[in-house]
Amino acid sequence: MSASKLVGIIGLIVVLCAWGYIALTGAPRLQVGIANGAYVNRCCGTVVLNNGIMTVANQRIGYVIERDKAGPYVLPKTYVGASATGFVIKPDAYALKLHLDDPTHPHQIELLDDGPTGDAFPFMQKSGS
Repeated sequence: MSASKLVGIIGLIVVLCAWGYIALTGAPRLQVGIANGAYVNRCCGTVVLNNGIMTVANQRIGYVIERDKAGPYVLPKTYVGASATGFVIKPDAYALKLHLDDPTHPHQIELLDDGPTGDAFPFMQKSGS
């Protein structure tokens, strides 16, 4: 076997191993308990986060907490947004990242407007929750 073929095969194996590692490990997850609490906005009401279960508009939705370049975020299993008239939950829509303000002790979570502007609705953590 020629040296160039051997280098090519080794390069392919390295690329496949790196791709497999990335695909299998996914995004770095944070502990779901860091965001536990009740978050309130006058537009809609209250979002409760409790160990991987989000309660919003009398619905329970699973979530994980991950981090990207913008910081930590809650990723629900389904679309959860807000509007001037209340919460918007779309089980068949793509879930959006709900960014947190602090990776260790968040005090705010942002839900995006369901309308064309995509404005952010800040939900502040209730004191004592």
